[in-house]
Amino acid sequence: MDIERTMLWAGLLGFLAIGLALFTAFQRMSVDTPLGGDDDLLVKKSRAFGNLVEHAPLMLIMMMLLENDGYEGLVHFLGFLFFGCRLAHAYGVIYMEGMGPSNIGRMVGALGSWGLMGLAALLCII
Repeated sequence: MDIERTMLWAGLLGFLAIGLALFTAFQRMSVDTPLGGDDDLLVKKSRAFGNLVEHAPLMLIMMMLLENDGYEGLVHFLGFLFFGCRLAHAYGVIYMEGMGPSNIGRMVGALGSWGLMGLAALLCII
């Protein structure tokens, strides 16, 4: 099985996850909160990390299956856009207020990620 394209995106998403995890850990240390907490910025950073690790594994599995099935070029397209969507979502959650159109980063990141995951899921089926 040749999945080197998916491996690239898994590595990049892994670095993004590590960055968001560190971002959360440093905020925890700055507000001296080992678990939970009521600091808004801590909650935002924690959710940005959590949301990434909720979505990325399924997308990577579908990308790996598609690459194995001969969709090599599509994997880079999906990976590039998915990575960008996850960055936009994290930025929107952490640095912008609100939801929907008032928070363009979060909205584009979420809708884009779901759309790409839906496309990958459809391609896995057909």
